Formats: sequence, C-alpha cells, structure tokens
Amino acid sequence: MKNTEGSGNERRDEKTTGELLHILKGTHSEKELNEYIERHTQPDQEMSFAARFSDLLERKGRSKSDVIRKSLVERTYGYQILSGKKNAGRDYILALCIAAELTLRETQSMLEGAKAGILYSRSTRDAIIIYGIEHNMSVMDLNELLNVKGEKTLFSEAEE
Repeated sequence: MKNTEGSGNERRDEKTTGELLHILKGTHSEKELNEYIERHTQPDQEMSFAARFSDLLERKGRSKSDVIRKSLVERTYGYQILSGKKNAGRDYILALCIAAELTLRETQSMLEGAKAGILYSRSTRDAIIIYGIEHNMSVMDLNELLNVKGEKTLFSEAEE
C-alpha cells in the first residue's frame, strides 16, 4: 500500500503487521485507540481480496491478464475474482498468488485477508505448496508435484 501522507488520509503507511500490533498493544486509552484506527486501519470493504491483490500487482508491476493466464484459472472467472464480483476459494487464491510470483509471506497475507486459511506447514499438501512457492514453481509444475505426491491438485474439484 502506498503512503498517502499529506493527502489527508494517512491510513496507508508501510508498517508491518507486527509493528502495528506492537503499536496497538501500547494503546492505553480510547483516544489512543481512535488515533490508531484513524492512522493505521481501513474499513473491511476496502480490504477485500480483490482490492488487496490488485494493489499488490500494481506495486509489483504485474498485469492482471498475465497473472490470470499463468494461474490456469479460467479467464472470465479470474477477472470476476480480481474485480471482486466473485469470492475465490483457497485454491484459486493460491493459484493467483503463485502466478503473480508472490512470496510466501505475501501469499499468507492474501490468504489471511481473504479468510481462506493460511498454509499450515504440518499439512502434507500445504507443505508441498509452501515448497512450490519457495522454489518459484509455476502452477502447472506445482500441480504435477502435488499429483506425484498423491495430493489433491489446485482446483481439481470445482470451488466455484
């Protein structure tokens, strides 16, 4: 997110979630809470997966069309997800994040923001997906690895 300081809307600064949690834990009055909310938060509707993902794509200089193509998500459905018209299931979010070449941390953030459940390293399938993200695998290559390991591939069962 961009820092919009000086535009009257100072909510979008570049602090990490950990830094924000530290600040929030240090608030001791309702006045400090109000200041925190004004400076560091956004209404939930501004934090949809589509809005957050599009913002991240823009900052990384990636096009939606290229990401949708690389994700192997059906084109029309991909655009509906990225426009916010459809809510994506976890596998679709993962495919889009992998296609956008997001880091594991960015992918976890997208999953968490979409309330889709972060990747869990004790889960065999999730461990393979984490490995794929960490090794910059394509969606196709990751699906092949999941298949070889006997795990469900990304969107092998329709989530629409």
